[in-house]
Amino acid sequence: MKKYFEIIAVVVLLVFNACDSGSDSIEDVPAIETDYDVMIDVNETKGTVSPLLMGFNTIYCFEADAMWQNGNGQIPALMKKMNAGILRYPGGAVVNRYHWNNLNGEGWMDNWDPNYDSANDQPESEFMDVDEYMANVNAIGAEPMVGVNMGSGLKYNRVQDGIDEAVALVQYCLDNGYDVRYWYLDNEAYHDGANYTMTATEYAEQINLYAPAMRALSPDIEFIVNWTRNITSGTGSMQTLIEQAGANIDIMEVHWYWQYGQSTFDLWLNSFPMGTKNQWYNGFDYVREIMAFKPLVNSLGHGHIKLASNEWNLGPSPSEEETPSKFESALMISEQFSQFIDGGLFMASFWGVQWPHSTGAAVNRYLVDPTNNYSPNPLVSVFEMFGDAMGGMQVKCSSLKTGVYDIAVLNEETNELYIYLLNKTQDSALLSAGVELKGVNVSEVIASSFVRDEANGDAAKISDVQVLVENGNRLVLELPKNSLTKVVVNP
Repeated sequence: MKKYFEIIAVVVLLVFNACDSGSDSIEDVPAIETDYDVMIDVNETKGTVSPLLMGFNTIYCFEADAMWQNGNGQIPALMKKMNAGILRYPGGAVVNRYHWNNLNGEGWMDNWDPNYDSANDQPESEFMDVDEYMANVNAIGAEPMVGVNMGSGLKYNRVQDGIDEAVALVQYCLDNGYDVRYWYLDNEAYHDGANYTMTATEYAEQINLYAPAMRALSPDIEFIVNWTRNITSGTGSMQTLIEQAGANIDIMEVHWYWQYGQSTFDLWLNSFPMGTKNQWYNGFDYVREIMAFKPLVNSLGHGHIKLASNEWNLGPSPSEEETPSKFESALMISEQFSQFIDGGLFMASFWGVQWPHSTGAAVNRYLVDPTNNYSPNPLVSVFEMFGDAMGGMQVKCSSLKTGVYDIAVLNEETNELYIYLLNKTQDSALLSAGVELKGVNVSEVIASSFVRDEANGDAAKISDVQVLVENGNRLVLELPKNSLTKVVVNP
């Protein structure tokens, strides 16, 4: 069975044929038998694809001026191509050691520590401050998401100083015309690697101190809090957090790193759909986890809380040899993102753009490769393919083929239909697919596939795809093994 029952169609449809030539004209043909069929009905809508799904983490101490250039550098150019909707700053674990008005460029060193040694402080050109961040966000056209440090206050018995620091940052943004709606309160405070590890009750207490003080200056703030990913089992501590601080929580953020420590391409091929279950958590696929969240918060009396995953990616692999290649990583990540769209997730921020100290195959799951002059990885092409779907309307898309994940999204302004077909079946080199369209007038079809570039090792390429049209409402195409195909249907 496919995803489970229904899938969402995205306003772009990519198709691939044995021929390596594209076609944007309509060729009517007699009925053709195919390996499986997808049914898409644009009259049955599923909800808007949140533009905030296309989000990315910045790690302030790694974001050198040369890479960003206040919106004119290499990274902002990539963000624009991908239609980035939100950027998270100053990063993950660094936020609970971060002091916005006294930056040191040493992300995991807290200069509130009485024994702090400033000898290793970095020059300003090597990190991103608030003003540089806002310049980049505005140039990209994305929403800002700014983090607040709670850990230092607890660790050094300076809680009020921490609140004052957060309030001063809100005021600074207001004074400088920075429109920041989304604020996240610390990061992974439950983790033993945090600057100060909190219980759910301790975290709730801090939320209830910081949020009112910050909202007094800016009533429209939406607060994001982060807790463990337990949505469908072992939910006790999350329930405690929501029960005690739900009135000050607008968005609950969980972190999803697929199969942390066990991530391999073969495991992914044999996991359909891929999901959250691992050695620590007996979870389901991402769609079912996302859809289970609303009933959970409703049951706790806080149905206003939305769900986000502001750190997500593949997890590390068991060994260097078993680490998915750059192409494989991109294809695997495309299924995670497809499920985020399909489940109606409100917000997501991919981790991460880059990690400058990465070596070997570890670089494969980032946007750019720090070992190769920060050149774009194939993953950039995948996110570009999904860029058109942001802000579109999910429409009914269903099939019963195990190993193919399909979603469809309609652009309500242009009436373009985007269809994404991820083929992870292994039975044959090509899988023939029929796409039945209801409520769509087809005048033009443009299709392409993200496939492995066999001639260039670990590289990927976008190949044009031929699409045949039956009776004006059925598309016939062939999906290569291990590919993501995007089909754009123009009315």
